[in-house]
Amino acid sequence: MRPPLAVLGSSWLGIGTGLLLRPGFRSDFVPWHTGRVDAQALGVWALALGVGVPGSLAEDDLDRTRAALLSLPGTALAMTLVLGVRASHVDWASGPGLGLFGMVAGLLVAGVSGPLLVKGITGAGTGAGSGAGGAARSTG
Repeated sequence: MRPPLAVLGSSWLGIGTGLLLRPGFRSDFVPWHTGRVDAQALGVWALALGVGVPGSLAEDDLDRTRAALLSLPGTALAMTLVLGVRASHVDWASGPGLGLFGMVAGLLVAGVSGPLLVKGITGAGTGAGSGAGGAARSTG
């Protein structure tokens, strides 16, 4: 689960940083027409996702990141709704369009699988301390 999340997080981080710092150049990576302010606003939002996803990997405690995991499906569904309403404005056949589809799908998969993993950890009878034990085992 970690490698796909790392790719997802680094994708959001890279796109967000680029849109925030160089909105004119990077707006070509958005599959619809954006102005400078729109590109920077999207950059801030994508940057927040790009920091949050790798942050949860670094935390390595699924129980503590439960709230973030629960918010991912809602974020993916909200994005899908907005993109569905504006579907005619999106160039779905472009590289950025396909990339956006993959990144939104990644948020949905991470959001659905995360709570299942949390349930598996807490359902095994190991309790809330299982995250630290798992981290000790995985690094040792």
